[in-house]
Amino acid sequence: MNPPIYVFSAPWLVFVLALALFGAGTHLIGRRLGEAGRRRLLIGAACANLACYGLYMVGLLTQNSFPAHVIYDMPLQLCSLVTFGLIPAIALRVNWLRGFIYFIGCLSGFLALFSPAEGIQGVGVFTPLSIGFFGSHGLNVVIGALIATLGLYRPSYREAFKTLGAFGVLVAAMAVFNLAVRATVAAEANYFYFFDPEGAQILVALHNWVGLPIIYMFPVLPLLVGALLLQAAIYRGGSRLAARWSSSRAAARA
Repeated sequence: MNPPIYVFSAPWLVFVLALALFGAGTHLIGRRLGEAGRRRLLIGAACANLACYGLYMVGLLTQNSFPAHVIYDMPLQLCSLVTFGLIPAIALRVNWLRGFIYFIGCLSGFLALFSPAEGIQGVGVFTPLSIGFFGSHGLNVVIGALIATLGLYRPSYREAFKTLGAFGVLVAAMAVFNLAVRATVAAEANYFYFFDPEGAQILVALHNWVGLPIIYMFPVLPLLVGALLLQAAIYRGGSRLAARWSSSRAAARA
């Protein structure tokens, strides 16, 4: 039995629940470890993510519905860069990289889970494509959040704007690179989905509204600012609740 997976279908909901349980369990284990142990724990999760990414690539290569440009675009797509950046972000004390993983990695992975590109939905849940896609993007969200909840990175409103600036530089560089590749090597190149939303529902809505390549992503900017500030607020609120919980437990024991 290999039921197809769709957003909000029973298999999808089971996957999201399993993802949440994995994140909660990893957090509970990690909070009992020192910083070095937490980094090793998260690097192990990041290795599992790379394995899921490998399955995703196998799935793309074995599905006839995906044209060649989708496959050669993948290593430089945003979520792929997040996946490749997890281990360096965990192992190295580079704040901007951890900020990129927490803010951009969590957000892009979350949106991919709820708005997968064309050809992902409807595939059997127990296939390399489904396991790889949902596993890799889901772990981008979980590991990005754990970097913060386990104390390796402390998000703030200032960090959110710093990450936004760095991300803007990356997007501008990728736009230039995309245009260069389309003009010289592969006319179908579509890094960061600048020219074609490829079935991702959120991007399809923007593309239909604006109708111009690259320009159709401009309305994302205010939404992105709001999302990053919300992520910083969630961390601050969660940290305060955790501190109050610890204080109340300490008081009760006393």
